[in-house]
Amino acid sequence: MEFTLKALTCAKCGSGLVVEVNDNITYCTSCGSGFEIDDGELNSIEINFAAAAIRGEGEVVYKPFWYIKAHIEILERKASGNFLKNLFGGSGENASGDIIFYIPAFYCSLDSMKNLATQFTVRNPVASPQKYNTKLVGFAYGKEDAKKLAEFILISMEAEKSDTMKSFKYKIDFNEMEILGIPFYKKADGSYSDAILGLAV
Repeated sequence: MEFTLKALTCAKCGSGLVVEVNDNITYCTSCGSGFEIDDGELNSIEINFAAAAIRGEGEVVYKPFWYIKAHIEILERKASGNFLKNLFGGSGENASGDIIFYIPAFYCSLDSMKNLATQFTVRNPVASPQKYNTKLVGFAYGKEDAKKLAEFILISMEAEKSDTMKSFKYKIDFNEMEILGIPFYKKADGSYSDAILGLAV
């Protein structure tokens, strides 16, 4: 069996693309175009960046998140609390509304992924994503992975509320899926904390 190594170039401007092992998404620092790699083909995907909101020590690096705009319809929810009523309005049993999921696209522990995704999704802290000329690599999870993780986060948020949930049925439509680079501070000991909410990884 023969393998051929092929240099990837931006489909928009022709510049070379930086791709790490197992990356299925790449970002062109020359023109700001993003691409999903599918069987060697480059399919366009929107990639933007968030600005740092808090100061910290260490090198600033950007880690990729899936930025997912979704619509959730709660078909049935029987419980004693008001989480979805507070989130969407309406009744807790048949609420519906739009939500933006922030799902880490880079590898981290399950606890860190869950904490980052939950805190960013609940707070939705990025108001104006923008283009940056900076490196963005380390993509571990593709679109289908991100959808499953978003549902996992939704169910986790529900299951951990103080009320007693007896049943939970929902329908979720994923309307838009983009990549958002979140700034992190890389500390001297190798640990990271994000520059928006200050969460440690």
